[in-house]
Amino acid sequence: MVEAYAPPHGSITPVIIVGAGPVGLLLALRLAQSNIRSIVLEQDTTLGAAPRAIGYYGPVHNVFKEAGIYDQVAREGMPSGGYVWRTLPTEDQTGTKALGSVLCRNIMSRPDSDGQYKICTYSIQLAQCRLAEIMLEELTKTGLSDVLWGHRVTDLSQDESGVTVTAVSGEREPKSFQGLYLAGCDGGKSNIRKLLGIRLAGHSWPERFIATDVLRTAPVVEDPPVHFTVDPRYWGVVTPLEHVEPGVKGLWRYSMAVPAYEEAEDGSRIFLTDEEVVEPKYVNSLLLRQIDGPRPSDHVVVRKSLYKMHQLLASTMHRGRCFLAGDAAHINNPIGGLGLCTGLLDADALHQALEIVRRTIDPQTLFSRYSSERRRVFQNIIHPYSSANKTRLHGADPEDTAREDWYFQALRKGDPKELASINAPLYNNWRSDMWSLIGTSLKGI
Repeated sequence: MVEAYAPPHGSITPVIIVGAGPVGLLLALRLAQSNIRSIVLEQDTTLGAAPRAIGYYGPVHNVFKEAGIYDQVAREGMPSGGYVWRTLPTEDQTGTKALGSVLCRNIMSRPDSDGQYKICTYSIQLAQCRLAEIMLEELTKTGLSDVLWGHRVTDLSQDESGVTVTAVSGEREPKSFQGLYLAGCDGGKSNIRKLLGIRLAGHSWPERFIATDVLRTAPVVEDPPVHFTVDPRYWGVVTPLEHVEPGVKGLWRYSMAVPAYEEAEDGSRIFLTDEEVVEPKYVNSLLLRQIDGPRPSDHVVVRKSLYKMHQLLASTMHRGRCFLAGDAAHINNPIGGLGLCTGLLDADALHQALEIVRRTIDPQTLFSRYSSERRRVFQNIIHPYSSANKTRLHGADPEDTAREDWYFQALRKGDPKELASINAPLYNNWRSDMWSLIGTSLKGI
């Protein structure tokens, strides 16, 4: 028997959102700020705490500003006015390691005289789990969304008038939920995508990737504080997760490639299972290649997660009254912070579409445009940018990369017009202005 869920404000909820990660919560928050009610169904019982995305920049800042959370995100996060590419740390005779030599720098901006960066000109480093907490706090204040934890969607149906989903919670009887629209923001393994029969296409990278949140005392904090490690085997990304100072223990993220194999003393190759890779001893061996400072190192691993990396895109992000956003619709490797940022901009575009649909009699044209526009952004901008970001870290000898890579050559040349042209897609075309895209093609707006 399936029990019908009775929302406190009528039998049909305008929007059902599946997934209480940052993408789903941002969508719910923006809808609430437009006085559109929603229900958020999340299969986990709490917000996720695993190490995931950390960097937010470009037009995402404007979305945060419009959602009323930019000031808090900027205050809590660590600002970075650019990025540095380095070799692996080097070791002296005492065993102390120093940060690797600089191969190239990308200085996006400098702070003003008051120490603050201008919005959209820098990157904010803040753990995804904390970003989700901030969004949930703001959403709760609106009183216009019910977040139901521990509810896993098992079925859905739709017709011309709405969408019905069935969700199970623990050992209780299944519940049915009715809404006008449904947004699947439930991650890379999206059950909504599967129930809609939408396929992902693309490829998977051969390497595994481990993300670790680490408490450590950094002997130095360089400006910019974020760096990429360029190495054929042990490439990675190092970034603070909060405001950090030299000589003071703080939280850092070390995201590191897991080599396909390790070499034994006899020269044979040892292939490690996923279970062996996350063993503390092996994780520590990777970290000690990346962490600068004296030995023994004082670092403590707080959290860790092992990932496989993909470049995948859904065949559509819209079917009937149902939509996909974030990792449910597209997955790319994490180098450069393009994954969650793109998902947040999906939520922004979908919020606009659900605002517009209240004023138009031609919703399918609008919804089709949402799908085609966000898929275009992934295919033409995010996929090539993120793929280049990754392969730049391990595609050649570090010194050869520093000398020969076209992007590094442009950064060294420092021509403002050339760099503006290179970065234009991420600043001018990453966010979708659905109001402008629709223009006069719909009546009644």
